[in-house]
Amino acid sequence: MIQITLSYKNREVIQFEDSLLAQIAENTRRLLCVLLEDIYDLVAKEKGRFRIYLDHHPKIEVEGFSKGLRDKIERTLRGESAYDC
Repeated sequence: MIQITLSYKNREVIQFEDSLLAQIAENTRRLLCVLLEDIYDLVAKEKGRFRIYLDHHPKIEVEGFSKGLRDKIERTLRGESAYDC
C-alpha cells in the first residue's frame, strides 16, 4: 500500500478531513501507482511512505522502504529505469 503524507508551509497532513486535501491525496496516490507500475509489486510488499512537500520548492521524499527499493523508486521518479545500476 502506498501511504502519502502532504506537507505545506511546515504543516504535515496525514488525516485528510478536508475534502479538497483528501481529493489531492487520492489523486496523488493514483499517479504514484501509475508512475511506479513496473515496481508496484515490490512497493506493495514493504512498509514505507511518500512525503510530498507542496511548498515553493516542491519535492518528494521516500521513507521507510529498504535501500534497494528506495533507490529503484527514486530512479523511477526521475524518469530513469528502475533496474539500471
